[in-house]
Parts: sequence; C-alpha cells; structure tokens
Amino acid sequence: MSRAEVKESRTVLRRIDAHLRQSHLNLGAQAETVGFVDVIHHRTSPLPALNYVTPRQNTALVPAKDIQQGLAHLRTKGLSVRVRFAEGLFPPFFTSSLRELGLSVESETLIMMHKAEPDKPRKMPRIPSDVAISYVNDHQSMGIWWYVWRNAYYDVFTSTAEPLFIGRDMQSVFEGQQLNLILYRHRFPVGVIRITRHEGTAHILAHALMKEVRTPEWDKLIRTVALDAALHSGCDLIFATGTDEDERRLYREIGFTDSGTILSYAEMSETSSKVEEAAEPSILVI
Repeated sequence: MSRAEVKESRTVLRRIDAHLRQSHLNLGAQAETVGFVDVIHHRTSPLPALNYVTPRQNTALVPAKDIQQGLAHLRTKGLSVRVRFAEGLFPPFFTSSLRELGLSVESETLIMMHKAEPDKPRKMPRIPSDVAISYVNDHQSMGIWWYVWRNAYYDVFTSTAEPLFIGRDMQSVFEGQQLNLILYRHRFPVGVIRITRHEGTAHILAHALMKEVRTPEWDKLIRTVALDAALHSGCDLIFATGTDEDERRLYREIGFTDSGTILSYAEMSETSSKVEEAAEPSILVI
C-alpha cells in the first residue's frame, strides 16, 4: 500500500472504532481513563462488547503498565478482563505486549466498508414490484420489527461488534442514532434491518429474513437496501461485519471492501467459549 492508502485506511478504521465506542456508550456503558487506555464497562451487563480495555483515541503507543492498570480496574468491578482494538492502528509490538500479559486472541471481527462516491451516483437496487420498504417511525411499526426479529420463521444475522438492544428503540430513532426498516411482500413482513449512525458513519448492525424467501438474491437485496438507506440518510462511510466468506462475498458484490479487523484479547480462561460467544447474537435489555 502507498503512504496515502495507509493513511486513508487508518482514517477509516478510526471512524469505525469511534462509532463502535459511541454505540457502546449509547447502550449505557461508561468510559474511565486510566493512563493511555480507556476502561469501558457496563453497570448491569457482562457482555464482552460492553466491558473491555481499549487504547485512548488518537493514541499510537500504549505502555504495558497502562494496559495492566486498565485490566486491574476491570477486575475490581468483578469483570472478565479483555482488550479490544482495531488492528492496523497499532504497531506489532502492541499485540506482543498483550501476549506477555497472559492474554490471547478471544475473537476476530472482520470489517467490511463502503465509502460514498459523490461523483458516481449509485443506482437504486431493483425492488420486486410486490415488495415495499417501510421506515419504522412509531411504536406500532417497531412492534412489527421485533415480531420479525423474534420469530422462528426468520433467519437472523447480527454483528458481534455492537450489541442489539431492547428498550430505547424509538428514542434512538428520534435522536437519529439508528434506522429501522421493514420489507413487506404482499403486505406481509418478510425482513427487517437495523442500522446505527454516528457522525457520518453507519453500521449495518442486524437484519432478519423470512426463511421461505431466503435465497442468494434476497440476501443480496436486503443488504443493498440497507446500504442505500444508510447512504440516503447522509452517511458517507458504511460498514458491516463479515462472519464468513459467503457473507463477505455478498458485501463485496454490492460495493464493500475488506477494511480491517477488530481484535479482542482475553485471559486464557476466558477464551474457551469464544466460538460460542461469537455465534450468539449479543442482545442487551435496557
């Protein structure tokens, strides 16, 4: 990569990292600064995505003693210790320091991103004539959204980088922190989408699709609808997590590129269940 490309990649990762941090704070997590790290923790939820140590923003060099102090701060709260960070923002010896502290890789979250190109107007996806897209803007439509999400007849996909939460949905919609969409076919809900927003970035956090209509074409359609909704909401950087190669291929087909990895390091005793944790949607009830 050229120097300009490296600089651009770092800028994108910083924006994504800032988005995820703010989303965790929006869910009720608190941030405390300890030296050159921030300790993110939640008063009631033990979810890994809400309890971790991370380098302070715009910090490239983090002393090992500061990481130790941050982890000790988590321990005083009775929480499992972990460090989360965007790979690519820190030199290789940062991960060496984590291993020397007895930590190992707990999870790797692959990030896909799409940047708006004002000079290349996007074509709207071809929507079947019997399909309608509706934005959630009241409690009744939010009830339909959750009906789809919790129904066994739908396949659910969610990010492990940002928990899905129950309890402040409409408030978040009114404050512009998220978009929720419902796809209807013959007036019946066949899919839903959730997108979170922060200072020009958008995260395709979750979607669900009725099993009866789930085909590669529908998988691609619902992700394309999510991308266009995020772009039309004014965001110029949209990202998603790719859990496997099939999902990443779908995102590439609609204009996403591989952007980096969010790494989580934890103590050995915490890593034994990493596969199960990564496979389960993170849902927080507020």
